[in-house]
Amino acid sequence: MLVVENSVDTFHDWDHSQPYWMETFWYGAWIPELATTVYLYQWFRPVLGIYGGGCIVWDASAYLPWDIPAFHYEVNRAISGRLDLRSLELDCGTCLRTVEEGNRYEMSYARRDIEVELRFDATTPPEIVNAKGMSEFFAGHIDQAGRYTGSIRIGARRHEIDCFGIRDRSWGPRVITDDIRMNYCHGQSEKLAFVCYSKPGAQGDEVFKGYLARDGRRLSLAGGKRSSIYANEVLRQVELEVYDTEGRRILARGVPMNRMVYEPYPNLITWLHLMRWDIDGETIYGEEQDVWSVPLWHARDRGARA
Repeated sequence: MLVVENSVDTFHDWDHSQPYWMETFWYGAWIPELATTVYLYQWFRPVLGIYGGGCIVWDASAYLPWDIPAFHYEVNRAISGRLDLRSLELDCGTCLRTVEEGNRYEMSYARRDIEVELRFDATTPPEIVNAKGMSEFFAGHIDQAGRYTGSIRIGARRHEIDCFGIRDRSWGPRVITDDIRMNYCHGQSEKLAFVCYSKPGAQGDEVFKGYLARDGRRLSLAGGKRSSIYANEVLRQVELEVYDTEGRRILARGVPMNRMVYEPYPNLITWLHLMRWDIDGETIYGEEQDVWSVPLWHARDRGARA
């Protein structure tokens, strides 16, 4: 049983005739000096009575799921008992607690030789964005910047985490078609944050969604351009120019520090990169996510990408 209250911190009403309805949460933190990414990500399919996700940790030493430091990813655990997203304990090892609604959260993961303890303090409001250009993935969505503090232990190795990052929430039908192609990148610091969604077009990658938060004000993006440089099919650099609804503009150049590829859902491939962004002389960290449906990945023009 999912406790439903339709808030930013609770599950939402779902269409009982829609087996693809999903509710998700994602917390992503990094240790830049170790080129390490830590994910706590869970999804729920209430119509089917299952949930999945878990904990993923990777660095620059490997990019395949079976080679990275931790790939604890479930696909069909049964939803059992009463689940309240504000005080959640899953039998896969994930726990989540709302400390202050919409602003402060504590999360943990413990399974086998992995222990993660994190706290998230928001630096931007939890604004809900619409599904424009993303209707196959969600009906409602939150991209919220904030600061992570905590630690991770893998075996005998323990590392502190203190970084600016992002959390993600979404709900709605998630139908993975054969023609999905999208890039999602973001970066955060104490006073600056951006989120950018783009798709390839005839004149290059066109920005169609996102926001820019600066000087305490968060505004939606009005447009922009994005380009990528590859060598031997490995991402080497991303250049980004975006502007918001008031004309505020940033130019960003990003360099990947690690990479990992996996199939979060059948028929969907996602390449994940920890990014070091240079914006107006300031260095901040975030991500680049390169998303492909499997048929498009197989049909891609390797020569053009190289």
